[in-house]
Amino acid sequence: MAAAGDDTLTKVSTDAATDFVQSFYPALQSNRGSIATFYSPAVSTILFNGNVVADGAAVQDIFVNQMPPAHYEVQSFDCQIINKNYPTPTATGVKRPSQTTVKDMSLLVMVSGYVRFGESRDLPQRGFSETFVLVPNPAADQHAKGKGRKEWLIQSQNFRLVV
Repeated sequence: MAAAGDDTLTKVSTDAATDFVQSFYPALQSNRGSIATFYSPAVSTILFNGNVVADGAAVQDIFVNQMPPAHYEVQSFDCQIINKNYPTPTATGVKRPSQTTVKDMSLLVMVSGYVRFGESRDLPQRGFSETFVLVPNPAADQHAKGKGRKEWLIQSQNFRLVV
């Protein structure tokens, strides 16, 4: 099988970014108990306004136990393929990229918008900028297709409130 063309890779990466943004930010707002499931077990770096956070479970703990309710309004997002042949870590080793799937890549996703902390609509909105590195979820092939299945996981994240 021939390698996927640039048009196919662009469509897959754009669809991945769209699906991610449309599921991650609603989870931050109303399904905070699921936040840890968005993160790869092999997380490299998570930063919130310059503060290091250990892993997805720690991010979830912050949102569940420390953060007030929040409303995110994504204004724009974009993505870029980082590595077209990403070797996905698994529980049993490393899954090497194959010619049969176009999802063996890592992606850079940039998001910007506004966030309002608190329940009142009268509270001020703050601008935010967020950058993610997404990698394939090795368990996605084992689960049935459908809602809640995550094809991509966060490997790295950097969140900044805009001053």
